[in-house]
Parts: sequence; structure tokens; C-alpha cells
Amino acid sequence: MGALAPDSLSAVSAIGEWIRGLPARHGRKTLVALVAILVLGFGLRAYRVVEPLGAPGDDAHAYYALSKSLYEEGSYGGPSFQNPSDWSPGAPLLYAASFYATAGAREGTARIVELLLGLAAILVVYLLGRRIACRPAGLLAAFAVAVYPPFIHSTGALYSEPPAIFTLPAAVLAFLWASDASPRARWLVPGFLFGLTALIRPEYLIVGVAFAVLALIRIVRESGWRPSLAGTALFLLAFLLPIVPWTVRNVVVLDRVVPISTGGGKALYVGTFLPADGEYDRVKARLTERYLHRDLPPDSEALERVDPTPLFDRVAGRYPDLPRDSALGKIGKQNFSRFFGEDPAGYAAMTARKIWRMWSAGVGEAFESSSGRVVQVLLVLLGLTGLAVLAARRRWWELASLATPIALVTVVGAVSLAAPRRNEILMTLIFPLAGAALARAGSAISSGGSWSPRQASSPPS
Repeated sequence: MGALAPDSLSAVSAIGEWIRGLPARHGRKTLVALVAILVLGFGLRAYRVVEPLGAPGDDAHAYYALSKSLYEEGSYGGPSFQNPSDWSPGAPLLYAASFYATAGAREGTARIVELLLGLAAILVVYLLGRRIACRPAGLLAAFAVAVYPPFIHSTGALYSEPPAIFTLPAAVLAFLWASDASPRARWLVPGFLFGLTALIRPEYLIVGVAFAVLALIRIVRESGWRPSLAGTALFLLAFLLPIVPWTVRNVVVLDRVVPISTGGGKALYVGTFLPADGEYDRVKARLTERYLHRDLPPDSEALERVDPTPLFDRVAGRYPDLPRDSALGKIGKQNFSRFFGEDPAGYAAMTARKIWRMWSAGVGEAFESSSGRVVQVLLVLLGLTGLAVLAARRRWWELASLATPIALVTVVGAVSLAAPRRNEILMTLIFPLAGAALARAGSAISSGGSWSPRQASSPPS
């Protein structure tokens, strides 16, 4: 024990030095503003924890049921839960862990976890904005995360987005951090965070693979091929660490290789169904009319109360020899061949409308309204302007790191399901970009129109 004491004192001393150095690195006024933003974000989320959503929707009910069964039965979904593998396991595993920690399957406990992750996201997004631009950009991004209504809305129920709202920007920030220095062990951090993000939201599996390629390119340019292979191997090892155990579980339970979840076939079926414009609620309304003989509006509470699982089971019953998700995926591919073949212009127009719907609104009443949609579109346009700012400053690495998830997940939405929930996690990257654009505009105005990159950039921390 005595031999450990000097090391422990050294660690405490290092932490103390780091804390004392915060004002010098960030500025006292910046830290005061950041604390105020955190208090604001806490207050808004705390209200939603106490006053949860009245009608959270099918997915929220499913995630709570999965989390509860993990805690109470030690199984993913239990015998009464149909097709539990359609839901990604990351969020239920986290919420179930909070149930174990507090000895009870209470939704309020999981919402507190979402609140804490939201506060952590505010800090991470501030650091990301500061990393790609400057302190004001980071503060603007942090403020946006603190008050963005869809983020507050999602804290009111058990969704998969709140954990990923923290892990995605943290992964991108860690990726930039790892690319700044030579120690190869740094690549373990972004790899693990991207793996967690994929476990929470499976569409980010392809994002993690893309970042492995980016890591390879980065290290090759800096150090050559041999170090690049070692660094990329560490990234991939950490990336697979959270995913492989669940893949093994799926092989045992499902008797086939499914990396994370089986919901891709259902998403493909919905996204390729041209008569319903590739929109989930409209597809559900059509299936309700077809199989239950009930004509319900797509945005009605009555339709929301309809259990969608038996409806999609009936669709998948067209191929009884295939697993449900494989059958839906096969029908989705047939939809694409049929509808694109019959009306390629109409299918392309539907794809454009899907992308527009994905980015032009947010979840919750505030950003589903006309005024909310206007604000959402302005935020996205500011984010795109931020990408242009990075390009103008030749910050190609930061540009690639933030643009890659945005582009890839948008493509996934265009091909399959493109609900506004797809954009929610990506807004944690849009906000730093928007902050960079506003910081550049502010610099140009304050300097009378002339702008220097030094005015809108901070050294990496």
C-alpha cells in the first residue's frame, strides 16, 4: 500500500493542476458562461424528468419493456415480447444498469440518466465547437444543446437517442484528439466510443467503419504504413469491443449472424413503400386499413395505440420460411425494384422528400410546428455554412470528421427510413458547425469586414 501512495498523490496533484489550469485554457468568463448554460440545461431537463411525455410512442414503450426485462428476468424482452432483436440493445442495457444501481425498474431513474447524459453532451459539444473554431463557437453550440427542444423532449421518455447524443460528439472529439498526437493507444478511445454509438444506433456501424478508414489515412500521412496499421488495428479492436459480445449473443439466440439488431428489414420495407411516401405513420395507417379494416389518420392518437408488430408480421408472412426481418427486407428490395422501375422520377422525388422530412423538422411539438420547422432549417443551413467555413480555412481533417457521419446517416435515411429522429443525434455536430459559422460572421462584423482565421480558431486542447 505504501508503494502506491506516491503514485496516488501524483495523480491527485495532476488533477489539481489540470483544474487550476482551466481558467488559463478557457478563460474565466467562458467558464462562467458554460456553468450558466449547464444550469439552464439542467433545469429544462429536470422539468421533463418530473413531467414525462404523456404519449411517448411505440419505441419508448419497447425500450422500457426491454430494460425492465433485463433487470427483472435477465433476458432481452422476455417470452411475451415479440421480435425484441428489432430494437438495438445499447440504450436498454444502459437503462437496465441504472435499474440495478437503484434496485428498481423505474422509468424516472432512466430519465435521470438521460438528463445526466444531456449535461455531459453540453460539455462535449462546447469542446468540439472550441476545437474546430473558437470559444464563442463552443459556447453557442453548448447553448444550442442546452435549449434545443427535441433534446428536451427526448428526456421525457426512454429513447435510444439520448445516450448517442453524448457518445457521437464525444467520439468525433476523441477522434480529433487522437489525430493530434503520435501515441497509438489514443486510438482506443474514439474506437470504443464509436462502438458504443453503433450499439445504441446501428446505422452508426457504417460510420465507425468509415472512421477506421479515416484513421488509416491520417496515420499513413503522419507516420507511414506500419504505424498506421497498428493504430487502425487498435481503433478497430476498441470499436468491436462493445459490439462483438452482442453479435455472439445474436448467433446463439437467432441462429444467424446479426451484428447488432434486426430492424433493418422493417426500415427498408417502410422506406421503399412509394404509395405511403416512405413514411412510417402512413405505412402503418395503410397496414391498419388493410389488415384491421380501420381507416385511421396517420397522425392520430388512435393509430398510435395500434400495436404495429402484428401488422408487420402479416406483411412478413408472405415469406414464412424466412425470419421476419429478412422477409421484410426482401419485400423492401422488391418494392424498390417495382416502384423505381415503374416510376423512377416519382421514386427520386420521394427520396428527396424523405431527406427533406429528415432534416426539416425535429421530434416533439415545438419543432413539428411551422415556426419550429423554420428554425430547424435555419440551424441546418448554418451547419452547412460551418462546413464551408472549415473548407475556406482548409481545416480538411475537421471537415471530414464532422461531415462523414452527417453524410452517411443521411444516405441511410434516404435508402430506408428517414424520420426526423434520424437527425437528432447529428444535431450535436450541426451545432458546433453553426457556432463556427456564427463566430466567423461575428469576427467579420467586429473587424469591419476583414476576417482572419486566427480570429475564429482555437488551438487544439
